Amino acid sequence: MSDDERPRRHWGRLIGALVLLVIALIFVFSNTASATLHLLFLSFTLPGWVWFIVLLVIGVVIGSLFPWFRSRPRR
Repeated sequence: MSDDERPRRHWGRLIGALVLLVIALIFVFSNTASATLHLLFLSFTLPGWVWFIVLLVIGVVIGSLFPWFRSRPRR
């Protein structure tokens, strides 16, 4: 890959990530009804968008904890 292609590749990833973020936020904030989560003997009732944000954050944390899912730079 030439040096000219690298900035384009980064812009493509950034634009793709921003599009996915906008779609995720539209989905999250269009689901505002309350939802109840039952976990073992506990129950939690919060707006649906809070649950989606919590799951998004958990996904980001899990993704950062397991680096072997990321592509490795080639030498």
